[in-house]
Amino acid sequence: MLRLHHGASALRFARPRPRFGRSARAVTPTKAGLLDSFRNVSKRSQNGAKSATGTTSEVDVAALERAVKLETAPVRQGEKNEANTKRRAVMAGNWKLNPKTAADAKTLAALVGAARRDVDADVDVFVCPPAPFLADVVRVLEGSGVAVGCQNIYWKDSGAFTGEMTAEMAKSVGCTHVLVGHSERRELFGETDEHTRLKTRKAIDCGMTAVLCIGETKTEYEAGQARRVCSRQLEAALEGVQADELSQVIVAYEPVWAIGTGLTATPAIAQSVHAGIRQWFREKYGDGAASKIRIQYGGSVKPETVDELMQAPDVDGCLVGGASLVAEQFGRIFNFDPTPEGPRKLWAEEVVPCGNQLGESPIWSEERQTLYWVDAPAGTLFSWDLKSAPVRTNFGEVLGCVGLRSGGTLILGLESGLHAFDPATKKLKLLSEFEPGLNTRPNDGRVDRFGNFVIGSYNNAHRVDAAPIGGLWRLRAKGQELEEILDYKFRCSNCICFTKSGTTMFFCDTPTRKIYQFDYDPRVGPMNRRLLYELPSSVPGGPDGAQCDDDGNLWAAISGAGKVIRITPEGKVNLEIELPVKQPTSVTIGGPMLDTVFITTRAENGRNDAGSLFACRVDDTRGIPEPEYADSTSLANAETLTPGLTRAEQSAAKSKFCSDCGVAFASKTARFCANCGARRS
Repeated sequence: MLRLHHGASALRFARPRPRFGRSARAVTPTKAGLLDSFRNVSKRSQNGAKSATGTTSEVDVAALERAVKLETAPVRQGEKNEANTKRRAVMAGNWKLNPKTAADAKTLAALVGAARRDVDADVDVFVCPPAPFLADVVRVLEGSGVAVGCQNIYWKDSGAFTGEMTAEMAKSVGCTHVLVGHSERRELFGETDEHTRLKTRKAIDCGMTAVLCIGETKTEYEAGQARRVCSRQLEAALEGVQADELSQVIVAYEPVWAIGTGLTATPAIAQSVHAGIRQWFREKYGDGAASKIRIQYGGSVKPETVDELMQAPDVDGCLVGGASLVAEQFGRIFNFDPTPEGPRKLWAEEVVPCGNQLGESPIWSEERQTLYWVDAPAGTLFSWDLKSAPVRTNFGEVLGCVGLRSGGTLILGLESGLHAFDPATKKLKLLSEFEPGLNTRPNDGRVDRFGNFVIGSYNNAHRVDAAPIGGLWRLRAKGQELEEILDYKFRCSNCICFTKSGTTMFFCDTPTRKIYQFDYDPRVGPMNRRLLYELPSSVPGGPDGAQCDDDGNLWAAISGAGKVIRITPEGKVNLEIELPVKQPTSVTIGGPMLDTVFITTRAENGRNDAGSLFACRVDDTRGIPEPEYADSTSLANAETLTPGLTRAEQSAAKSKFCSDCGVAFASKTARFCANCGARRS
């Protein structure tokens, strides 16, 4: 074994605490009390959270208030909950300027009606043909269970408005629905939010159902403005509409960049925006109206994507364009499978818009009721008590990971080595160097169930040279050495975590896309390697950070695939958490009831929420309390970070003058004093 000396330590385990979730926890704060703590938090700036070292971050109040619900209300699951079962699915076909003749329209209508196999199925279906074909299509579809809507109306009852059609005219031939605010009407015909408001109002007054189309352009999407644009369009179109009138409104979210382009927002992206739309209704009209409003997704919906899309808890149907012109395809869409084969689906939502470059290493302290994570390249540590804005501390160098340490302190995997850190006093002490002489840095690390800190390295040039030069190391709880515990080298360590008993360890060299499990002995280390799971060739990316739950399952972030997967001890994936971003980086299970999955992510071009912290509630397992690194090394004489300065800035300020003779150093990079020869400290 290779050994590097560090300060003395002594074994100490995290204080035992009761298992939350098996019984009620009386001290959980109320929702109102939690919300009060957000009142003075500033809105997130365009570039994400910004703060001085060790101060409160500026974050989005609304996002934090959504996070509060993690303590007070269940997050929507893949199965429809009680509120969602009251919402019938609704599928619509927008034929646009098709087909060419009335005969073709009647044939298509007949085929669509025949595809409606079960008239009593829990789904509403309607089509919107061009105006000249409305009466014919209504007659063909009578009794089929397929209704008819029109693509446009004018808000006046009569007058000199050549080319227009009133709501009363459409209703008189049998139309029950009307599209308003479609992006093509806005873009090609100059319709405004005010026009959309007038048409929505007219449809409601005429007893029709307004299908209110909203959505962002590609430019707005890439700027992260989807929810803002949708909120603006809703506010304008529904001005004056009362809560009891919303039964005559269906919202159709159509990302403009996906209409007719062949591009499709992933189900996770659709769910993310739909959840934001429902939140708008909750804030505007209350919980009751929000739980009943039906929200369709429109944007190149296809038969092969509809089943997964309809699993999203806030997606209540689809507004279909091109596929609705082929009866077999449209029939497959409205006869979707509500329970498709495959892993169960859950959906994560953004809870802290922290703007990380590379979020990593989330850990939950049950004793401190605090979540910690890092932004690795920025060298920033985040801590969040779920009640107020996160606090962040910057160290001025790459920070690969964080672990709990005895005495309310932490252990940090900084580029300069493994350090003990006290968040209260800002004391920082080097415990051990890390792979000196190699172009590596600390990457994935976790405290084992016996109080030791296990950490793997990252080859900084592995994308260039593909060289396996890194090692897996253990900083002993009782000893004074850093020892290498794996008998082979690798490029990028990840998935380090331990089962509840501590006798099984998981590990992955990410570029191999394989996750291994080992027997783990605290005296020896990992042994008896065997393959647990290999990422299928059809799935992009690779395994990143991971965590175990109380039932022995492994939760692994699949960076590049936009999901977290749960792998059973037998190596089967039985659950997936979908994210609206592509690069989840690590995962842990925490929260007051140990039933909330927290997921860090990395920045991406064109996604304003990439780099945020996401979360999802689970209902069929619990997390395992995170152990502490057992170390009694005193921090009394350790370096103290200064609020407002990074560690690098502080070091530069301290070492401007020689500590031995007081003479200024010759330059910022001078390593020795030119006057007395003393080394720069």
